[in-house]
Amino acid sequence: MRALLAALLLALAAPAQGQQPQPPREVTVANETDRALHQIFLFRPGAAEPGPDRLGAHVLPPRAALRIPLGRTSACAFELLAVLEDGEEMRRRLDICRTSRILLAEPGPRREVEVANDSDLDLRELYVWARGTAEQGRDRLGASVVPAGESLRLRLHGLAGCLADLRAVFADGTEERRQGVDLCRAPRLGFGDPTLPVREVPVLNRARRAIHELYAAPPGQAHWGPDRLGAALLEPRASFRLRLRGQDCAFDLRAVYEDGQEEVQRGLDLCLVQGVVFGDQALPPRRLTLANEHRRQIRQAFLVPAGLRDWGQDALGGALAPGDRRDLTLEGGCHAGLRIVFDTGAAEERRGLDICAAPLLVLRPGWTVEEPPAAEGKAPPQAGIRLRNAAPLPVVELYADPAGAPRGPDRLGRTILGAGQSMAFAPPEDLPEASRCRADLLAVFRDGRELRLPGTDLCSGEEVVLR
Repeated sequence: MRALLAALLLALAAPAQGQQPQPPREVTVANETDRALHQIFLFRPGAAEPGPDRLGAHVLPPRAALRIPLGRTSACAFELLAVLEDGEEMRRRLDICRTSRILLAEPGPRREVEVANDSDLDLRELYVWARGTAEQGRDRLGASVVPAGESLRLRLHGLAGCLADLRAVFADGTEERRQGVDLCRAPRLGFGDPTLPVREVPVLNRARRAIHELYAAPPGQAHWGPDRLGAALLEPRASFRLRLRGQDCAFDLRAVYEDGQEEVQRGLDLCLVQGVVFGDQALPPRRLTLANEHRRQIRQAFLVPAGLRDWGQDALGGALAPGDRRDLTLEGGCHAGLRIVFDTGAAEERRGLDICAAPLLVLRPGWTVEEPPAAEGKAPPQAGIRLRNAAPLPVVELYADPAGAPRGPDRLGRTILGAGQSMAFAPPEDLPEASRCRADLLAVFRDGRELRLPGTDLCSGEEVVLR
């Protein structure tokens, strides 16, 4: 009897001993809608409460997936509740024992279009609905924005036919409506007028305070429109590229600083100015005269206030032939940068020009490194030359003396001109005034070899190669 009882107990215990613990389970939720998911709840059918939001403080963007751990559960039946960014809900029943992946997609046919914003304002809302229906539906952009001049690929769901009505809402609240657009034949939806000229100009903050808002409007307009900075700030010494569309060049600009103070500039010609400066308006516009002494035609010239990295628009307004002069205007101070482009496409530039001290700039070989001319009506200082050591050894001594004169002081002093290096060399002040530009050069290399260059023009602005 005892043996029979023992055998029975062993038989009952055998399944329990062979039973393995339930492995951890998880579910993957894939968002194939065009909207972000803001909340996801996963719970057992019949539960009084849906439980915690599985996203927490996060969102699930379109075309993204989320893995939700469920722990060691033997249950198979679950319900899912997903809340989209516009408050719409999607519900699903699932059997996680058969599939662990949940695909959330919007029903109906899907069409893909390109939304192009050809205006100068951000596109904030877009409504697309079937032609002839009264309900325009939700904003198809959702949390997205199409910035001015940019485009966005958008998938449209729930449109059975090709014909649709459209409503676009811009940052200033203005709207653009279209009726009967054939999405099958025209998958590109352009808003704004792309034929209007684009006016682009850099805006520089020279104040000691940040600019929190920036507005632009045609002269005399009652409303300033939207803040062109959006969520950005224009910090001190920083610049912002303002982009406007319109037939006219004249605009009023208004800046609002972090302390609430405002600065308004009216009647600015954005087709002419190369930059707009706030915080430095006590300074009048400055004029710079360019004299082209190159042998090539200068096709473009860009003159911008110091501190701006963007060269902006061409200020020359036509080619500058060799020997000609042209006046340029700079708004906002004396210090500037200049970039010139030749007819060959080659370019030269220089920063840190003081056009108040030197309103005449002679453009010739070496102008980017020479001292600028003093003032209009005065002879420009001697441009000098540029010495380049193309020899394998450094130059340890350099002499520049009048023709036929005995050797004078070493012009390098304690420095040397290394192999492959170059340096600017101006006519020495101790040379006779009448013949200062013409001298005999003597370069001495480290091995004692001497290179003589008699009658060198020290004012030519050319490069002299030492070999």
